[in-house]
Amino acid sequence: MQKGLTGFQLKIIGVITMVIDHLGQFFSFLGIPLWFHWIGRIAAPIFLFESSEGFVHTSNRKKYMFRLLIGFWIMGAIDWILNTYFSIGNAVVINNIFGTLFLGTVFMQAADYLITGVKKKQGRMLGKGLLWLILPLVLSVFPLLVLSGGVMNPALMIGFQVFAFLVPTLLLTEGGFLFVLLAVLFYLFHGKKSLQVAALIGVALISLIFGGMQHPFAENFQWMMMLSAIPIILYNGEKGRSMRSFFYYFYPAHIAIFAIISFLLQK
Repeated sequence: MQKGLTGFQLKIIGVITMVIDHLGQFFSFLGIPLWFHWIGRIAAPIFLFESSEGFVHTSNRKKYMFRLLIGFWIMGAIDWILNTYFSIGNAVVINNIFGTLFLGTVFMQAADYLITGVKKKQGRMLGKGLLWLILPLVLSVFPLLVLSGGVMNPALMIGFQVFAFLVPTLLLTEGGFLFVLLAVLFYLFHGKKSLQVAALIGVALISLIFGGMQHPFAENFQWMMMLSAIPIILYNGEKGRSMRSFFYYFYPAHIAIFAIISFLLQK
């Protein structure tokens, strides 16, 4: 075994830092310190990085993407249940990293088609790449058009909610455009660790710069995601033990458990 971290160990770091972040999210009323969220910034880039690795090595990309889409739907249903029956005040549970991971793979596939089409001068492949690129962008604009229309009638509201439940979009997915972009850059720079880290730091700095006048440690601390560069640099390219099923179950389970316990403690 090579020195460094395997994919399994990298995911364990992601899971631990994610749990720390969500403890801060759901139990801030207990005095959980802000630095729990600082540590939590490490999690998302690790999962985005691992999704790019998974997309490179999977034997069936369509099944891989469909699993993420199913995860998005299941997590969406869980979020709805939590917000309907276990919500305190104005608190809203919108955790659903599956949508971000799914969109990342969609654009990874688009990039693959476009690169292949250009290299081999295949118009059909270019057309598929453009379709995979443009369609999710068009679908992502739809929520913006609906929301910009002001007050919605009940029928339009239901239609919007159904659409948002079924279709991951850049504007509504967790982490938004920047997280999806980072996942695609990790994929495009596969095997080039220095470029992957540069992409991570670049996205982190964009988060900091466009955070406006918000305090970089109290409010706009998303830039701390660059700390995930350390475990990513230590990644040795080996898969290690498989934990695919664990993450698919653990992610929604721990969100639901934390939200319900938080609700019962505050009730």
